[in-house]
Amino acid sequence: MAGAVAVLGAGNVGCALAAHLTLRDVPVRLWTRSEEPLRPIREAGAITVTGAVSGVVPIPALTTSMREAITGADVVAVTVPTPALPSLAAGLVAECSPDQLLWLDPGHSGGALFLAAEFRRAGSPVPRICQLSTASHGSRKSGPAAVGVFRLSRAKAGAFPASAFDECAEQLDQLLPGQFGVASTVLELDLMNINAVMHPAQMVGNASWIEATGGAFCIYQEGTGPGLARVMDAVDAERLALADRLGVPATSFVEILRDAGYTTPDAARAGRAHPALQAGEAIRAVRAPPTLDHRYLHEDVGWGLVPWVELARTASVPCPTMDALIELAGVLNGVDYRVTGLTLERMGLEGRSPEQMLTYVRDGGA
Repeated sequence: MAGAVAVLGAGNVGCALAAHLTLRDVPVRLWTRSEEPLRPIREAGAITVTGAVSGVVPIPALTTSMREAITGADVVAVTVPTPALPSLAAGLVAECSPDQLLWLDPGHSGGALFLAAEFRRAGSPVPRICQLSTASHGSRKSGPAAVGVFRLSRAKAGAFPASAFDECAEQLDQLLPGQFGVASTVLELDLMNINAVMHPAQMVGNASWIEATGGAFCIYQEGTGPGLARVMDAVDAERLALADRLGVPATSFVEILRDAGYTTPDAARAGRAHPALQAGEAIRAVRAPPTLDHRYLHEDVGWGLVPWVELARTASVPCPTMDALIELAGVLNGVDYRVTGLTLERMGLEGRSPEQMLTYVRDGGA
């Protein structure tokens, strides 16, 4: 039987993961910073989960104390959006011990590198960190104490340092057997962030429609016409060129969608975003965000496109489409994402050549 898991974050993924692990008889402590998301779960006495995972699942330990959640846990699963990692970093550094597994679900892009750098900046030993290519559960909360799981993601998992992967994979497989594939390094996962391929283009291209309707349309089908999909294809081409220069294995956007179960093999064979997204039954009904002030820009630009462009600058790879989306997203939200986002310095990669970056993610700077 797996040891206790601290699940940090009570949003879509956190609630789905906490319920799923509890159904598998894994002791779970569910943490969030505020009592407000926990109160409905306490009142209902359970999380109701439907879809690919189903049940009415009591979560015995609900807490707003990070120390209470983390102390004695074998695995600390962080399910918050990556822009929230800076607000959790000090608590993680203070409470995590070197023998625990810090699992970022998903942690793209750059989550593992950012947290490893934060541990080092604090003078603390860096625990083993595992990161996924996409969230373990494709899910949306359907109520304050309910979550629908539309897909168990066939994500890839990687470790920082890569040399610790076997230990990390063994622990993850005890929790969710057979669900995850293998990535060579976390840098490979950072460049697999398909949300950064899709969402910035969708949000920028549909800005007025989002503002006029409050997101009352399906963003992956209705919000992705052929022209907007060509913007995604251009972003993906720049991403693949960057991966090639860095010497990191990479898969095309449509192939990642196919492997995750979000499109059909026939649609993926076309090699273009538009037919692939139009064929995505699992995500067909997903609505657009109600506002531009949303993680589809804050996360997928600031912690998606920005680190890619920073890496590309070091690797001398031109990324004009990514650059344009960063600028337009910043104008739309009045945010300088190049300042607030994930820079090389924040990832601990500043001053490293592409070859040195690859060595660093393999051995952790040993």
